[in-house]
Amino acid sequence: MGLSRRAFLEQLAAAGVAPWMLDECSRENETTSRTQSDEADDVSAAGFTFDLHAHPGEFFRRGLPGSDVDEAFKARVEDMAAGGMTSAFFALVADIAILEITDTGIRVSRLFEPGEAWDDYRRQLRQLRELIAVGSAREVRNLVEADAARAEGAVSAFVAVEGGDFLEGDIERLGRAYDEGVRSIQLVHYAQNNLGDLQTEPPVYDGLSPFGRDVVDGMVALGMVIDVAHASFTTVKDVADRAGVPIVLSHSLLNTPERPHPRHISADHARLIAETGGVIGLWPSGFGSETLDEFVDHTFRMIELVGLEHVGLGTDMDGNYRPVIASYQDYAAWVRALEARGLSKTEVARLTGGNVRQVLETVLKRGV
Repeated sequence: MGLSRRAFLEQLAAAGVAPWMLDECSRENETTSRTQSDEADDVSAAGFTFDLHAHPGEFFRRGLPGSDVDEAFKARVEDMAAGGMTSAFFALVADIAILEITDTGIRVSRLFEPGEAWDDYRRQLRQLRELIAVGSAREVRNLVEADAARAEGAVSAFVAVEGGDFLEGDIERLGRAYDEGVRSIQLVHYAQNNLGDLQTEPPVYDGLSPFGRDVVDGMVALGMVIDVAHASFTTVKDVADRAGVPIVLSHSLLNTPERPHPRHISADHARLIAETGGVIGLWPSGFGSETLDEFVDHTFRMIELVGLEHVGLGTDMDGNYRPVIASYQDYAAWVRALEARGLSKTEVARLTGGNVRQVLETVLKRGV
């Protein structure tokens, strides 16, 4: 990209645009002295936990010139296990090849060459699998496999793709991606693609495009989780009206007068997700929260709006900006804070994985 990591983050902060990179950035019992490992054991004891959006170690960069992410990936997966996170969507980044940073933030530097987006998707998938093969994560495709991995102490990696650009207008590639193990697609990211409108760009289709409608129908038929993060309100409404199954918005927060941001959502936007039976992943970015307490405030704000059963966590780990949850062991502190403010262990367990599990049980095909 031509910028140092520090310069990259400084420009993003000045522009107020959410990045796709991270600045390197249990429950409580009666004892007053506890280690992080003790706290993580308490969180893990709840069973199934799920991060709706993660890029462990920036694995999507592996294989690109100058990138060396192997140790970062290994360390992050170990962090997940130590922190009690049993499973996550490991998200490829479909448009990374054409993004660049300017003094106004992230923008598309050029159009994709024919076949380039598909080739880069294949590169990222191949690199992720090579990393998984020598680490402590296990690729899974359904809850049966995830439960088996958890029983053996492995972190479950459900493959997701952030952006439908890689489909390149070819609906048959959706089936190929499913056969290759992809279980969730976030329809849009930062590059305007041919599926629908974004939060951060002027509208092109007034919602979903005709191809986007075909992709939604295809994902429902295959049993893939539809992620509408980064999508405009109108696009989300089109998806919600069409899908007939729960959808997720993997990482965002409610907009507030104090901390408005183009990637945050309105109350009506959030209600669209809840009305499908879906889940909103709370996003612990520095754009919405400067402290963990502020993030806890955001958590209760979302719960009060849409109901606890529609709230989860989407850390955007290793793709976030000044996150207040900078590691999976940090998330134990979030759990303790929620309990300290009055949530029961059962309610917290729903937030940390139970709600997402219900979506997966509805959408994914067991054993396939």
